[in-house]
Amino acid sequence: TQPSIVQYRTLMSTPNTRRRPRIWRRYAFHAVIFVLFAVSYRLIWDRELVQSPGDRRRQLAYLDSKRTPTQPYGRITIDQNYQSLLHPSAIDSSLFRKKKHQEGGGGEHDKGFADDDSACDNALLFLPQSFAHNGHASQLNNYLLAAMIATFTNRAMIILEAPPSLNEFKSNSQFGCPPEAWETIMVRTGGTPKRIGWNADFPKGLSRLIKHPVWLSRQCPIPCQESHTYEDWDELRLANNITLVPDGPQEVTCTNSNTNGRQSNVIAMGGRQIRDYFQSHYKEYMLDRSPPATLEAAMQSTLKMNYEWAMRLGAMPHEARLFSGLQDRQEIWDYASAFMGRSGIMRFQPWIARDVEEYVAVRSGLPLDVPYDAIHVRRGDKLETDGKHFVTKYWVEREEQGLVSRIVSTFRQNEADKPKDYIPFTQYLSQFDDIDCHAEGKPRIVYVSTDDPTEVRNEVSQLPKDSEGNTLLTKDACHKFQFVFSPFEQSLGFHIKTGNVKADCEERYARSVAGVADLMILAKSDLFVGEYNSNWGRLVRTFRLRMNNDAKLTAGVSPVVERRIKIAWGPKKPGPPGW
Repeated sequence: TQPSIVQYRTLMSTPNTRRRPRIWRRYAFHAVIFVLFAVSYRLIWDRELVQSPGDRRRQLAYLDSKRTPTQPYGRITIDQNYQSLLHPSAIDSSLFRKKKHQEGGGGEHDKGFADDDSACDNALLFLPQSFAHNGHASQLNNYLLAAMIATFTNRAMIILEAPPSLNEFKSNSQFGCPPEAWETIMVRTGGTPKRIGWNADFPKGLSRLIKHPVWLSRQCPIPCQESHTYEDWDELRLANNITLVPDGPQEVTCTNSNTNGRQSNVIAMGGRQIRDYFQSHYKEYMLDRSPPATLEAAMQSTLKMNYEWAMRLGAMPHEARLFSGLQDRQEIWDYASAFMGRSGIMRFQPWIARDVEEYVAVRSGLPLDVPYDAIHVRRGDKLETDGKHFVTKYWVEREEQGLVSRIVSTFRQNEADKPKDYIPFTQYLSQFDDIDCHAEGKPRIVYVSTDDPTEVRNEVSQLPKDSEGNTLLTKDACHKFQFVFSPFEQSLGFHIKTGNVKADCEERYARSVAGVADLMILAKSDLFVGEYNSNWGRLVRTFRLRMNNDAKLTAGVSPVVERRIKIAWGPKKPGPPGW
């Protein structure tokens, strides 16, 4: 039997007891185990991975090193390696199915919100149709930003898609049509099914791409369906104009007849409203960490609000307490990103995962079980708008350093004279210069995702090669590169807005699958080289963050670990998740 507390204290205070050495040995044993664990953790995560005997970093391949469960989908199973931007083992959505014990013995806190009929009383109604012409990563970032606002304000996030009569896209979605989007009949046994129209029950709009998690929607239906149509909610969305209503979006209260007359307080917003009100209204509250002046103020303090916000993002109590005390704004954003990533906030629909697997595993040519790096080169329209200043600055600086011809000096007055209207691919490769070369001289496998593959391939062809055909940045460089380019058919275009909205929905779907596949490859790479001027770079970074080991936080290290990222050009700070 176990000794009582009194017996235990007596035992420990007895000078001649024979048990003391045994207890100290036990402590010593646990201390050794702890040290071994800490050393193992350092080897595994501290710079992220190990590829060769001389490389201290543990390097990650595309496929999860841990066994990955599959999910049934019709007659096939879905490999979860192709359903998220994170490795499946890094996702723990079960956090929202567990009771989280509050610290101090104050009972249990489940999911960060009341799990009863009141869960749907306050809702953020998200209408994504108005943002549907933006790129894939832009729409996904906007979805994350909406989730940030919904969880911060303790609202169920409900997605309202446009009905077919008001949907401008041929297949009722900006992301095109997989085979399941069609309603079909069998004309003859063994023949090919005949398409007779659209499947009315198949997800539309943004919901065709992603699975909206239950912990965000709280399984709440569209509010007040008897009194408010889609057009009504869209008008309320438009009424939330930052110029006319600068102090925060308007809330509408309506009655639900299907819940015994229970009322819902609803804020209706689309993509533009989400960005405007986040920037001008919600952001400052999310970053506020000012201490309360009185006990009464403490009950409603920002510390308490941020603690509960973290719980709604999937934090454990000790993580939420740390989050509520963070002061550095980038650490706040990064911790929120790490919470959302771990929660599995962005999982793609099973048909997307099925076709992404075929794209990545069969067509891409990328080895999936060995470490690789990835480079994202965004050109196209981005360089005519957001990136124009940085392109100009890049070439001017090189002229001033004597690295390019003086022809550049004239493009300050006449931009038509600049040598290139983009940042060259060599600038991306130069980000490897301060990374140790492989001890055995092996080449680095580098996946290249770009909307300008012809020109990038041409730039690669002009670089020096070694005797085995590996690419070098310069003749005496120690890094060797083997490039793998996206296999997507260039003639179909790369951006979601390529072609008319009523154009071939299969081509639109093919672009969506290719875009999601590239995002997954970039996010899971060992080293990512890109830039934050692009939505792609910002989205990828969100899913390359994880919370640091609890034991390390006492030493004052950053609460978040970032898998290696190199910024080739442009702004160095990514900003909040979803921005």
